[in-house]
Amino acid sequence: MSFSTRHLDRARAESFGATAEDYDRYRPEYPTDLIDDLVQLRATEALDVGCGTGKASTALSARGLSVSGIEPDDRMAHVARRRGLPVETTTFEAWDPGGRQFDLIISADSWHWVNPAQGARKAAQVLVPGGHIARFWSFHVLDDPTLEELGGVYRKHAPGVQVGGARQRSTADVRDPLADGGDFVAVAQRTYRWSLALNTDEWIGLISTFSDHHRMAPTNRSALFDGVREVIEGRGGTVRTTSGTFLQLARRV
Repeated sequence: MSFSTRHLDRARAESFGATAEDYDRYRPEYPTDLIDDLVQLRATEALDVGCGTGKASTALSARGLSVSGIEPDDRMAHVARRRGLPVETTTFEAWDPGGRQFDLIISADSWHWVNPAQGARKAAQVLVPGGHIARFWSFHVLDDPTLEELGGVYRKHAPGVQVGGARQRSTADVRDPLADGGDFVAVAQRTYRWSLALNTDEWIGLISTFSDHHRMAPTNRSALFDGVREVIEGRGGTVRTTSGTFLQLARRV
């Protein structure tokens, strides 16, 4: 399934609540430079589409923005509300804004679960002219020797599942799809580089929140994680990632 049609897999899109607490614990925060750039847009009212457990929202709230969330899974929304974020449990496509408008929309690791045509129309409806929509995704890449070892584990226990920590495709020639309509103009695409050093439990905790991993049959998932643990422990018990967060920023015209 391509990135642009992933929203059609609703079972996968709405499966994250099964690991809501682990998602909040093991998914890393978003880079400070990204939050700084969003704050520089000088928005006051923000909407977080697919807010999850509220990691991006709370970072913006701490910088003075008023943020509201939309999240289709109530288990994820419950954790976000615990963080203090007001959340409506619904999909963006079905959400009724009730006449409300915002000067910033964010979507952190979740816009690919939104119907692209309906999402673009709804975003144009609720953004004030000149308002921005920021969609961003994080990735974590392991070194080649570790990936080579892990590849054998995945081929044995999880064929068809992408290796956690695999190399990402280049974003150099990626075009912002919102710029193809008449409501938005692309403003920027950039990647924020950072890194992680995680022990075995932390790495397994992180990959367990990936939708293709947590939807595996429990027996297969357990065998996969045992194999991953053996590889990491055999390499000293720590993995170091080359991580990044890719941002697409567009402005309502």
